[in-house]
Amino acid sequence: MNPSAPVLDCEVPGHRLVRRLGKGGMATVYLGIQTALRRPVAIKVLHAPNEEAVTRFEQEARTIARLDHPHIVSIHQIGRTTDGQLFYTMPYLPNGDLSRRNLRHKPLHIAAVLRALLDALGYAHAQGIVHRDVKPENVLFDKHGRVLLADFGIARTSGTDLRVTREGMPVGSTGYMSPEQARGQKIDGRSDLYSLGVLAYEMLTGELPFTGTDALSTAIAHIEQKVPRLPPMMRAWQPWIDKALAKSPDERFQNAREMADALGAIDGHAPAAHEAPARPRLRMPPGFAAHHRGWLAGAGGVTLLIVLALAWSAWHRRVPSAPETAAVSAAPSAASGSSAVAPPASGTASGTGSVPPETARAAAGLVSEGDALRARGRLIAPPGDNAAERYLAALKLDPGNAAALGAVHGLLASLQRMIDAAWKHDDIARIGPLVKAGDPLAAMADPDARQNWNRARADIAAEVGVAAAGAVQSDDAKRLAALKPLAETLPAIYPPGFDPARLDRPLPPPVPHAGAVLHDPGGPALVYVPASGAAPAFAIGRTEVTRGEYAAFVQATHRAASVCLEAMNPFSRLHRLTWRSPGFVQTDRHPVVCVSWNDAAAYAAWLSQRTGQPYRLPDNTEWLRAAQGMPKGNPCQLGNVDDVSRKSVIDNDRWSCNDGAAETAPVGGYAPSGVGAYDMYGNVSEWLAGGSARDRSFRGLSWRDGSHQTPLGRRGDADTDTGYTSVGFRVVRVIDAAHPPLGR
Repeated sequence: MNPSAPVLDCEVPGHRLVRRLGKGGMATVYLGIQTALRRPVAIKVLHAPNEEAVTRFEQEARTIARLDHPHIVSIHQIGRTTDGQLFYTMPYLPNGDLSRRNLRHKPLHIAAVLRALLDALGYAHAQGIVHRDVKPENVLFDKHGRVLLADFGIARTSGTDLRVTREGMPVGSTGYMSPEQARGQKIDGRSDLYSLGVLAYEMLTGELPFTGTDALSTAIAHIEQKVPRLPPMMRAWQPWIDKALAKSPDERFQNAREMADALGAIDGHAPAAHEAPARPRLRMPPGFAAHHRGWLAGAGGVTLLIVLALAWSAWHRRVPSAPETAAVSAAPSAASGSSAVAPPASGTASGTGSVPPETARAAAGLVSEGDALRARGRLIAPPGDNAAERYLAALKLDPGNAAALGAVHGLLASLQRMIDAAWKHDDIARIGPLVKAGDPLAAMADPDARQNWNRARADIAAEVGVAAAGAVQSDDAKRLAALKPLAETLPAIYPPGFDPARLDRPLPPPVPHAGAVLHDPGGPALVYVPASGAAPAFAIGRTEVTRGEYAAFVQATHRAASVCLEAMNPFSRLHRLTWRSPGFVQTDRHPVVCVSWNDAAAYAAWLSQRTGQPYRLPDNTEWLRAAQGMPKGNPCQLGNVDDVSRKSVIDNDRWSCNDGAAETAPVGGYAPSGVGAYDMYGNVSEWLAGGSARDRSFRGLSWRDGSHQTPLGRRGDADTDTGYTSVGFRVVRVIDAAHPPLGR
C-alpha cells in the first residue's frame, strides 16, 4: 500500500481523510481535514481492537486530553469512526519528529530540546502521569520549530487501579526503557527521566547507549551494562549522563526540575535559586605538560611557583564547558523554575527612563532581533546579521536598557565558555575572533559583566604567554606558529624573565623520528635514518628508483643508454639490452635496471639540481644501516629472490617457494626494513657510492640470487660504465646543519 495514497477503509465523522501518515502496532495515523473548520489535523484510529488495546487507547486519549501544556501535543476531539473504531484528532505537525534530525555537534540545541521535554514531563508528573515511552518518534516539532511531546498511549495515572499491561510485562521501547521498566516493576517519573537520558545520549552521539541483538537482550543491557563514555569533545556532558542513566532510581535526578537545573553547566542557564552551582575542577589543556616541560624545568623555583599558582587560580575561576558551535536561547523551564543566565525578556523598558518612548521601543525591537539570532546560533557572525551587533545597537540607542544589558552579560558568558572550550581542545585559531568580538560588548556592558570579561581575558592572556614561552623553550615551531597570532591579539602575558623577542627568532625544524616518511618538493619519498654514535643521520629512498622516475631524468637530460649485460652470460652483449629493453617486461613501477654506476650518479646529481638539496648514492655503511631490522620468515614474502617462478633456468640453489615474480617485481611489494625501506631483502642489487672506475660496488640480493647468498652479505663489483639486468639503485638525501630535515 502506498502510504501517501488516499484511504477509504474507514470514515471519521466530521473529517475527510487525505492520506495515511503512518502505521503502528495498534493504530494508524491519517492526515485529515476537519470539515467544519477546514483545518488539517492528524487522526489516530485504532485498527486492531481488543479489550486490552481498546482500554489502552481510551486511556491515551483521556490522558492527553487532560494535559494542557505548550510542549505537549493537545487533543482536539475524541470519538468513534462509522464502523465503531476509536479515534482522536490532534494538530497536524508536518515538521516531523526528532528521529529525522541530526543535532550532533550542536550541544546547546540538544540542551534546549531537553529543557522543553523536561518542562513537559515535569508538568505531567505533577499531574500524577508517567509517559513510559519517551523516544525520538514521540518528540515532534510544530511549524515554528517548537518541541512537543506526544503519544501518552502507554501512560498510567497514579492513584488508580487501571492497568493497561499484564503484571510483570514491560511496556515501552526497549532501547529507551529504564531498568525497572525492563523488569516490569512499578515505576514513577524517574523512569521517564532515565528514558530522556537515553535520548540525550543518542542526540549527542548518534547511537544508543545500550543495545542488543533483540528486544530482550537490549532490556538486559539496560539492567546490567555500565553507562558508556561519551567522546572526548562531549565529556562536559558525562556527569549529567551518568546521573540520568543510573541503574537505581534513587541515584538519578529525582525530578524534572533537578535534571533541568543540572543542564546549567552546559547551556549557561543558571540553576534554580535553591541550588548553588558547583565549583569547577581545574583541568589543564591537553598536551600542556608535554609542550611546556622544557621551560618549566628551567624556570626559577619561586618564580615558577608564583606563575603556576596564578595559572591554576585563573583556571579555577573559569567554568569549563563543552565546545559551543552555536548558542541556543531557551525559555525557562516551567517544571524546574530555572531562568537563563542572561537576559530579562526582550522589550524590557529602558533602565534609565531618559530616552523617548519611540527610542525605547526601537531598542527593545533590536534586543528582540538579537535574541532570535542568538537562538539560531548567530552570536557574532555573520557580519551584519548577528546577535552581538543587535545588542550593541540597542545600547547605543538606549544605554540603560535592562534587556540589552542582560543579553550582553549572557553573551559575554557564552563567549568565555567558548574560549575555554577552544583552549582545552587546542583550537587556538578560534580564540582570537572570539576575543575581538567580546571586547566591544564588554565596553558597553554593566560593571559586573565587564569585570568578569576582563578577568577572563587576563587569564587566557597569561595561559597563552606560558604556552608560547614553553614552545620557544622546547623548540616546538609548529605550536609557536599557532600561538603567535593569538599572543599578538591579546596581547599575551609572559612569565617573569621571558623575553617576548624570542618568539620572532627562527626555531630549528623538528627532528623526525626513525622511519618517518619525508620528501623534498620535486623529490622522491624517503625514510629517515637517525644518527647513531658518530654516524650522522640521513634519509634514503623508500624504494629503489623506478623505471618511470629514470625515464623523467632521461627526458630532461637526453642521457644515452649504457651497455647492459646479463650476469654470468658473456653472450648477452649481442642482445643489445638497455634500460628500456632489459630482456623482460617492466612497467614504470618496476625498479630500473641496465643502468651503470655512472648513470646512477648522474641521476643523483640531476635530482640535487631539481630539488636544491644534496642527493647521492648511499655508501656501504648507510646501505647496511637502512637494511637492518628485516623481519624473519619465508624469503619469498620478504623479497624478490631466485625461486621456482624462474622455471626456464636449472638452478639447484634457488628457493623452493614462489615470490610471484620471475624477474623484477614492482617496488614496495615486499616487507620493509626496520626503518621502512622496501626491497632491501631482494629485487635488484643496488649501486653504492665510492670505489674506482673499475671497482664500483653494489649490494643486496636480486631476483637472480638464491639461498647461497644472505641479504646483508651479498656484495659485488663491476665497471663504472656497464649496466646489468639485476642491478639498480636508490638515492640518499644528505642531512646536516646546512641541510636540515625536510618536510613530511
